[in-house]
Amino acid sequence: MELQLTSLTDAREKFLKLGDQLQQAEKDRGHNSAEEFLTTTITAMNQFFDIAEGVDNWQANFVSNDISDIAEHGLSILEKLIYQADTNQCMAEMQGLQQLSLVIANWAIEREGHINILEPIVDALAQLANEIKETTQLIALAEFMGKIADACSDSIKHDIDVSNMHRPWRILNINRGIVATRSHHPDTMRQVFSALINALPMDAPGFFKEGMSEMVRLDYPQTVRDIMREYFDQTDMPQIH
Repeated sequence: MELQLTSLTDAREKFLKLGDQLQQAEKDRGHNSAEEFLTTTITAMNQFFDIAEGVDNWQANFVSNDISDIAEHGLSILEKLIYQADTNQCMAEMQGLQQLSLVIANWAIEREGHINILEPIVDALAQLANEIKETTQLIALAEFMGKIADACSDSIKHDIDVSNMHRPWRILNINRGIVATRSHHPDTMRQVFSALINALPMDAPGFFKEGMSEMVRLDYPQTVRDIMREYFDQTDMPQIH
């Protein structure tokens, strides 16, 4: 089952409404300089939609780097708007903008592009994960998060700054592990847990250790506990004194 995401056309319509709401919020505050910034940035975002829709309409052979650059451009503009919404405490608008990042990411993935900006995507996925309760949807979300991880650029996957616990690559893979656990689906759990070990070899032991304590606290089914125990045993390294 695939995660249902809105189309690029519907995403643009949603963006137009969000842009109007952000501009109205700035007018209400009397922030003239911010109004000018928003107008410029909203125009740039609409230009991104023009370019992305043009790619699809032209049906030309765009190489992966072209798609990656276009997606990065759209995501970088979204980041600016998300920051502005957050600054003005426009939480509904901020979350709406974050969800649009999933549409851009999916657009890039379907055209074999790479993801170079991950943070707004990770925030949107976390928001979505908090809303989803049904098993098939959790499985679909875990699969989509895997597609996001696979599409990340090599610079993100290399995960150099392991000291930063809040880095988007870490959060993406940890949250995917949590979503898989919540699905109670053995195949999904095994697939995601194995990927987690490969993606975050330094963080995986802590995830499974914490997972073991959650098994008891949240009274998970025995099948889920057995799989968590299996991966905990794989990664539990004895301390050397």
